[in-house]
Amino acid sequence: MVDSLPAKPKAAFYGNNSHRIGAGHIMRLYALAEAAANQFDIWFVYKTCSDALLSKLKRANFNLLQISSSLTASELKQHKFDTIIVDDYELTGNEWHQLVSTGSYLVKLDDALDDDPILADLIINPAPNCTQTDYQSRAPHANYCLGPHFTYLRREFTTCHFTPLMARPNLLISLGGTDTKSLALPLSKALLKTLNQCQVQLLLGKPHQDQIALEALTREQVNFSLICDPQSVAEVMTLSGLAISAAGGTLGELASQGVPTLALVTVDNQLPALTSPLNNTWYQAIDCRHYEQSEPESESNLALINEIATQAYALWHNKCCRQLMSDKARQLIDGQGCQRVIDRLVIGLEEKSKHQ
Repeated sequence: MVDSLPAKPKAAFYGNNSHRIGAGHIMRLYALAEAAANQFDIWFVYKTCSDALLSKLKRANFNLLQISSSLTASELKQHKFDTIIVDDYELTGNEWHQLVSTGSYLVKLDDALDDDPILADLIINPAPNCTQTDYQSRAPHANYCLGPHFTYLRREFTTCHFTPLMARPNLLISLGGTDTKSLALPLSKALLKTLNQCQVQLLLGKPHQDQIALEALTREQVNFSLICDPQSVAEVMTLSGLAISAAGGTLGELASQGVPTLALVTVDNQLPALTSPLNNTWYQAIDCRHYEQSEPESESNLALINEIATQAYALWHNKCCRQLMSDKARQLIDGQGCQRVIDRLVIGLEEKSKHQ
Protein backbone atom coordinates (compact mmCIF):
# COMPACT_ATOMS: atom_id res chain seq x y z
CA MET A 1 0.00 0.00 0.00
CA VAL A 2 1.29 3.47 -0.91
CA ASP A 3 1.17 5.95 1.94
CA SER A 4 -0.98 8.98 1.22
CA LEU A 5 0.79 12.31 0.94
CA PRO A 6 0.64 14.51 4.04
CA ALA A 7 -2.00 17.23 3.87
CA LYS A 8 -0.79 20.69 2.96
CA PRO A 9 -1.12 23.36 5.64
CA LYS A 10 -4.20 25.54 5.11
CA ALA A 11 -3.64 29.21 4.33
CA ALA A 12 -6.45 31.77 4.47
CA PHE A 13 -5.89 34.85 2.31
CA TYR A 14 -8.26 37.39 3.80
CA GLY A 15 -9.05 40.59 1.91
CA ASN A 16 -11.99 42.90 1.52
CA ASN A 17 -13.19 44.23 -1.86
CA SER A 18 -15.64 46.90 -0.75
CA HIS A 19 -16.24 49.90 -3.02
CA ARG A 20 -14.14 52.11 -0.74
CA ILE A 21 -11.18 49.74 -0.69
CA GLY A 22 -11.18 48.54 -4.30
CA ALA A 23 -9.56 45.48 -5.85
CA GLY A 24 -5.93 46.13 -4.94
CA HIS A 25 -6.02 44.19 -1.66
CA ILE A 26 -7.38 41.04 -3.28
CA MET A 27 -4.82 41.24 -6.09
CA ARG A 28 -1.88 41.59 -3.69
CA LEU A 29 -3.13 38.47 -1.94
CA TYR A 30 -3.61 36.77 -5.31
CA ALA A 31 0.06 37.34 -6.12
CA LEU A 32 1.11 35.78 -2.81
CA ALA A 33 -1.32 32.89 -3.26
CA GLU A 34 0.22 32.03 -6.63
CA ALA A 35 3.62 31.73 -4.95
CA ALA A 36 2.18 29.69 -2.06
CA ALA A 37 0.07 27.28 -4.10
CA ASN A 38 2.65 24.47 -4.19
CA GLN A 39 3.08 24.45 -0.41
CA PHE A 40 -0.35 25.41 0.94
CA ASP A 41 -4.01 24.62 0.54
CA ILE A 42 -5.21 28.07 -0.55
CA TRP A 43 -8.45 29.64 0.68
CA PHE A 44 -9.63 33.14 -0.19
CA VAL A 45 -11.70 34.55 2.66
CA TYR A 46 -13.73 37.71 2.20
CA LYS A 47 -16.64 39.75 3.49
CA THR A 48 -17.43 41.35 0.13
CA CYS A 49 -15.93 40.69 -3.29
CA SER A 50 -16.96 41.66 -6.83
CA ASP A 51 -18.26 39.02 -9.21
CA ALA A 52 -15.35 39.69 -11.57
CA LEU A 53 -12.77 39.00 -8.86
CA LEU A 54 -14.63 35.93 -7.64
CA SER A 55 -14.58 34.56 -11.19
CA LYS A 56 -10.82 35.17 -11.40
CA LEU A 57 -10.26 33.35 -8.10
CA LYS A 58 -12.43 30.42 -9.24
CA ARG A 59 -10.51 30.13 -12.51
CA ALA A 60 -7.31 29.83 -10.46
CA ASN A 61 -8.93 26.94 -8.53
CA PHE A 62 -8.64 28.68 -5.16
CA ASN A 63 -11.14 27.77 -2.45
CA LEU A 64 -13.58 30.57 -1.55
CA LEU A 65 -15.14 31.36 1.82
CA GLN A 66 -17.42 34.30 2.59
CA ILE A 67 -17.59 35.28 6.26
CA SER A 68 -19.84 37.55 8.28
CA SER A 69 -19.32 41.30 8.28
CA SER A 70 -17.89 41.22 11.81
CA LEU A 71 -15.01 38.78 11.78
CA THR A 72 -15.12 36.21 14.61
CA ALA A 73 -12.61 33.63 15.80
CA SER A 74 -15.24 30.89 16.05
CA GLU A 75 -16.14 31.24 12.38
CA LEU A 76 -12.49 30.88 11.33
CA LYS A 77 -11.48 28.23 13.89
CA GLN A 78 -13.82 25.65 12.40
CA HIS A 79 -11.73 25.70 9.20
CA LYS A 80 -8.45 25.13 11.09
CA PHE A 81 -6.31 27.54 9.11
CA ASP A 82 -2.61 27.19 9.88
CA THR A 83 -1.94 30.73 8.71
CA ILE A 84 -4.09 33.77 7.91
CA ILE A 85 -2.72 36.46 5.58
CA VAL A 86 -4.58 39.74 6.10
CA ASP A 87 -4.95 42.74 3.77
CA ASP A 88 -7.77 44.99 5.00
CA TYR A 89 -7.50 48.58 6.28
CA GLU A 90 -10.96 48.41 7.82
CA LEU A 91 -10.47 45.62 10.37
CA THR A 92 -11.28 46.84 13.87
CA GLY A 93 -9.11 46.29 16.93
CA ASN A 94 -11.60 43.74 18.21
CA GLU A 95 -11.44 41.83 14.92
CA TRP A 96 -7.64 41.68 15.18
CA HIS A 97 -7.97 40.23 18.68
CA GLN A 98 -10.39 37.69 17.24
CA LEU A 99 -7.75 36.73 14.69
CA VAL A 100 -5.13 36.33 17.44
CA SER A 101 -7.44 34.02 19.37
CA THR A 102 -7.67 31.63 16.41
CA GLY A 103 -4.09 30.55 17.17
CA SER A 104 -3.19 30.81 13.48
CA TYR A 105 0.10 32.31 12.28
CA LEU A 106 -0.90 35.86 11.32
CA VAL A 107 0.59 37.81 8.42
CA LYS A 108 -0.26 41.46 7.77
CA LEU A 109 0.21 43.33 4.50
CA ASP A 110 0.93 46.82 5.80
CA ASP A 111 1.29 50.28 4.26
CA ALA A 112 2.40 52.23 7.37
CA LEU A 113 -0.78 54.32 7.52
CA ASP A 114 -0.95 54.64 11.30
CA ASP A 115 1.01 54.12 14.52
CA ASP A 116 -1.29 51.51 16.08
CA PRO A 117 0.11 48.30 17.59
CA ILE A 118 0.26 45.40 15.12
CA LEU A 119 -0.75 41.96 16.37
CA ALA A 120 0.63 39.96 13.43
CA ASP A 121 3.48 37.44 13.53
CA LEU A 122 4.86 38.58 10.16
CA ILE A 123 4.59 42.06 8.62
CA ILE A 124 5.10 42.79 4.93
CA ASN A 125 5.73 46.27 3.53
CA PRO A 126 7.62 46.58 0.20
CA ALA A 127 7.99 50.37 0.48
CA PRO A 128 11.66 51.43 0.25
CA ASN A 129 11.37 53.99 3.08
CA CYS A 130 10.16 51.58 5.81
CA THR A 131 12.68 49.95 8.14
CA GLN A 132 12.52 47.52 11.03
CA THR A 133 12.99 50.46 13.41
CA ASP A 134 9.65 51.87 12.23
CA TYR A 135 7.91 48.70 13.42
CA GLN A 136 9.77 47.63 16.55
CA SER A 137 7.67 49.66 18.98
CA ARG A 138 4.42 48.59 17.29
CA ALA A 139 5.23 44.92 16.83
CA PRO A 140 8.35 44.07 18.86
CA HIS A 141 7.97 40.30 18.52
CA ALA A 142 7.08 40.14 14.82
CA ASN A 143 9.19 39.11 11.87
CA TYR A 144 9.40 41.45 8.89
CA CYS A 145 9.55 41.44 5.10
CA LEU A 146 10.44 45.04 4.30
CA GLY A 147 11.59 46.80 1.14
CA PRO A 148 11.29 46.36 -2.65
CA HIS A 149 12.75 42.83 -2.54
CA PHE A 150 9.32 41.80 -1.25
CA THR A 151 7.24 43.52 -3.96
CA TYR A 152 3.99 41.70 -4.76
CA LEU A 153 4.00 40.56 -8.39
CA ARG A 154 1.60 38.16 -10.04
CA ARG A 155 3.15 35.37 -12.09
CA GLU A 156 2.34 37.08 -15.41
CA PHE A 157 4.86 39.82 -14.56
CA THR A 158 7.69 37.37 -14.02
CA THR A 159 7.17 35.45 -17.27
CA CYS A 160 6.32 38.24 -19.73
CA HIS A 161 8.64 38.78 -22.71
CA PHE A 162 10.61 42.01 -22.36
CA THR A 163 10.35 44.65 -25.11
CA PRO A 164 13.12 47.28 -25.40
CA LEU A 165 11.86 50.69 -24.32
CA MET A 166 12.46 52.42 -27.66
CA ALA A 167 10.33 49.77 -29.41
CA ARG A 168 7.29 50.58 -27.26
CA PRO A 169 4.74 52.78 -29.06
CA ASN A 170 2.17 53.38 -26.31
CA LEU A 171 1.52 55.80 -23.47
CA LEU A 172 -0.43 53.98 -20.77
CA ILE A 173 -2.92 55.49 -18.30
CA SER A 174 -3.69 53.24 -15.32
CA LEU A 175 -5.64 54.80 -12.46
CA GLY A 176 -6.52 51.78 -10.35
CA GLY A 177 -9.72 49.81 -10.04
CA THR A 178 -11.90 52.70 -8.97
CA ASP A 179 -10.23 55.94 -10.22
CA THR A 180 -11.50 57.70 -7.08
CA LYS A 181 -10.86 61.19 -8.49
CA SER A 182 -12.41 60.47 -11.92
CA LEU A 183 -9.24 61.64 -13.63
CA ALA A 184 -9.45 59.30 -16.61
CA LEU A 185 -11.59 61.45 -18.90
CA PRO A 186 -10.01 64.90 -18.39
CA LEU A 187 -6.51 63.41 -18.35
CA SER A 188 -7.08 61.40 -21.54
CA LYS A 189 -8.37 64.51 -23.33
CA ALA A 190 -5.39 66.58 -22.22
CA LEU A 191 -2.85 63.95 -23.27
CA LEU A 192 -4.48 63.46 -26.65
CA LYS A 193 -4.22 67.20 -27.22
CA THR A 194 -0.62 67.42 -26.04
CA LEU A 195 0.74 64.13 -27.40
CA ASN A 196 -1.21 63.59 -30.59
CA GLN A 197 1.61 61.62 -32.19
CA CYS A 198 1.57 58.58 -29.85
CA GLN A 199 -0.98 55.89 -29.04
CA VAL A 200 -2.71 56.60 -25.72
CA GLN A 201 -4.20 53.57 -23.94
CA LEU A 202 -6.46 53.69 -20.87
CA LEU A 203 -6.33 50.50 -18.80
CA LEU A 204 -9.52 49.68 -16.89
CA GLY A 205 -10.25 46.79 -14.55
CA LYS A 206 -14.01 47.27 -14.93
CA PRO A 207 -16.41 49.70 -16.66
CA HIS A 208 -15.59 53.27 -15.64
CA GLN A 209 -17.99 55.85 -14.16
CA ASP A 210 -17.36 57.91 -17.33
CA GLN A 211 -17.53 54.87 -19.63
CA ILE A 212 -19.95 56.37 -22.16
CA ALA A 213 -17.86 59.54 -22.59
CA LEU A 214 -14.64 57.52 -22.80
CA GLU A 215 -16.09 55.26 -25.49
CA ALA A 216 -17.17 58.34 -27.42
CA LEU A 217 -13.61 59.64 -27.17
CA THR A 218 -12.28 56.42 -28.74
CA ARG A 219 -14.55 57.04 -31.73
CA GLU A 220 -13.34 60.63 -32.04
CA GLN A 221 -9.62 59.93 -31.59
CA VAL A 222 -7.97 57.21 -33.66
CA ASN A 223 -4.92 57.16 -31.36
CA PHE A 224 -6.95 56.51 -28.19
CA SER A 225 -8.12 53.10 -26.99
CA LEU A 226 -9.67 51.49 -23.93
CA ILE A 227 -8.33 48.22 -22.56
CA CYS A 228 -10.74 46.63 -20.07
CA ASP A 229 -9.68 43.67 -17.92
CA PRO A 230 -7.06 42.29 -20.37
CA GLN A 231 -5.90 38.70 -20.20
CA SER A 232 -2.38 39.93 -19.37
CA VAL A 233 -1.76 43.36 -17.83
CA ALA A 234 1.96 42.64 -18.05
CA GLU A 235 1.82 42.42 -21.85
CA VAL A 236 0.06 45.78 -21.98
CA MET A 237 2.75 47.34 -19.80
CA THR A 238 5.67 45.90 -21.73
CA LEU A 239 4.46 47.78 -24.82
CA SER A 240 4.29 51.07 -22.90
CA GLY A 241 7.08 53.60 -23.28
CA LEU A 242 5.61 55.77 -20.52
CA ALA A 243 2.86 55.34 -17.94
CA ILE A 244 0.69 57.67 -15.91
CA SER A 245 -0.44 55.59 -12.97
CA ALA A 246 -2.07 55.75 -9.59
CA ALA A 247 0.71 55.53 -6.98
CA GLY A 248 -0.43 52.23 -5.45
CA GLY A 249 0.57 48.61 -5.99
CA THR A 250 0.59 49.13 -9.75
CA LEU A 251 3.95 50.89 -9.35
CA GLY A 252 5.67 47.61 -8.54
CA GLU A 253 4.17 46.02 -11.64
CA LEU A 254 5.30 48.92 -13.85
CA ALA A 255 8.80 48.81 -12.36
CA SER A 256 9.10 45.10 -13.13
CA GLN A 257 8.43 45.85 -16.80
CA GLY A 258 10.77 48.86 -16.85
CA VAL A 259 8.06 51.45 -17.56
CA PRO A 260 9.03 55.08 -16.73
CA THR A 261 6.09 56.47 -14.79
CA LEU A 262 4.34 59.59 -13.59
CA ALA A 263 2.84 58.41 -10.29
CA LEU A 264 -0.35 60.19 -9.23
CA VAL A 265 -0.97 60.29 -5.49
CA THR A 266 -4.77 60.45 -5.24
CA VAL A 267 -5.42 59.12 -1.70
CA ASP A 268 -3.56 59.32 1.62
CA ASN A 269 -2.41 55.69 1.59
CA GLN A 270 -0.31 56.49 -1.51
CA LEU A 271 1.68 59.23 0.27
CA PRO A 272 4.78 57.01 0.65
CA ALA A 273 5.29 57.43 -3.11
CA LEU A 274 5.96 61.14 -2.49
CA THR A 275 8.40 60.63 0.40
CA SER A 276 10.13 57.55 -1.00
CA PRO A 277 13.82 57.81 -1.93
CA LEU A 278 12.76 56.29 -5.26
CA ASN A 279 10.76 59.39 -6.19
CA ASN A 280 12.46 61.14 -9.12
CA THR A 281 14.44 58.02 -10.00
CA TRP A 282 12.38 55.60 -12.12
CA TYR A 283 9.14 57.47 -11.42
CA GLN A 284 8.09 61.05 -10.70
CA ALA A 285 5.29 61.55 -8.16
CA ILE A 286 2.59 64.23 -8.39
CA ASP A 287 0.23 65.00 -5.48
CA CYS A 288 -3.33 64.94 -6.86
CA ARG A 289 -5.25 64.66 -3.61
CA HIS A 290 -6.58 68.20 -3.93
CA TYR A 291 -8.31 67.44 -7.24
CA GLU A 292 -12.08 68.02 -6.83
CA GLN A 293 -14.02 65.68 -9.08
CA SER A 294 -17.23 67.62 -8.38
CA GLU A 295 -15.70 70.69 -10.08
CA PRO A 296 -13.73 69.34 -13.07
CA GLU A 297 -13.47 72.77 -14.73
CA SER A 298 -12.14 74.62 -11.68
CA GLU A 299 -8.94 76.60 -12.09
CA SER A 300 -6.94 74.39 -9.73
CA ASN A 301 -8.17 71.20 -11.42
CA LEU A 302 -7.29 72.47 -14.88
CA ALA A 303 -3.86 73.53 -13.65
CA LEU A 304 -3.20 70.06 -12.25
CA ILE A 305 -4.28 68.28 -15.44
CA ASN A 306 -2.09 70.66 -17.44
CA GLU A 307 0.87 69.95 -15.14
CA ILE A 308 0.52 66.20 -15.66
CA ALA A 309 0.18 66.56 -19.43
CA THR A 310 3.18 68.91 -19.59
CA GLN A 311 5.39 66.51 -17.63
CA ALA A 312 4.22 63.61 -19.80
CA TYR A 313 5.09 65.58 -22.94
CA ALA A 314 8.55 66.42 -21.61
CA LEU A 315 9.29 62.80 -20.67
CA TRP A 316 7.94 61.33 -23.90
CA HIS A 317 10.32 63.51 -25.90
CA ASN A 318 13.31 62.86 -23.63
CA LYS A 319 14.23 59.35 -24.70
CA CYS A 320 17.52 59.32 -22.80
CA CYS A 321 15.79 60.19 -19.54
CA ARG A 322 13.13 57.54 -20.05
CA GLN A 323 15.78 54.92 -20.82
CA LEU A 324 17.62 55.73 -17.58
CA MET A 325 14.34 55.54 -15.65
CA SER A 326 13.54 52.19 -17.24
CA ASP A 327 16.96 50.76 -16.41
CA LYS A 328 16.66 51.84 -12.76
CA ALA A 329 13.20 50.29 -12.48
CA ARG A 330 14.32 46.92 -13.81
CA GLN A 331 17.27 46.84 -11.39
CA LEU A 332 14.91 47.41 -8.48
CA ILE A 333 12.40 44.57 -8.96
CA ASP A 334 13.49 41.00 -9.74
CA GLY A 335 10.10 39.25 -9.58
CA GLN A 336 10.95 36.98 -6.62
CA GLY A 337 9.32 39.09 -3.89
CA CYS A 338 6.28 36.88 -3.32
CA GLN A 339 8.37 33.73 -3.09
CA ARG A 340 10.63 35.42 -0.52
CA VAL A 341 7.54 36.25 1.56
CA ILE A 342 6.27 32.67 1.40
CA ASP A 343 9.70 31.33 2.37
CA ARG A 344 9.69 33.58 5.45
CA LEU A 345 6.12 32.54 6.21
CA VAL A 346 7.03 28.84 6.12
CA ILE A 347 9.94 29.40 8.52
CA GLY A 348 7.76 31.44 10.88
CA LEU A 349 5.00 28.82 10.82
CA GLU A 350 7.48 26.08 11.68
CA GLU A 351 8.91 28.12 14.57
CA LYS A 352 5.46 28.85 15.96
CA SER A 353 4.45 25.19 15.80
CA LYS A 354 7.55 24.25 17.83
CA HIS A 355 6.49 26.55 20.65
CA GLN A 356 2.87 25.40 20.83
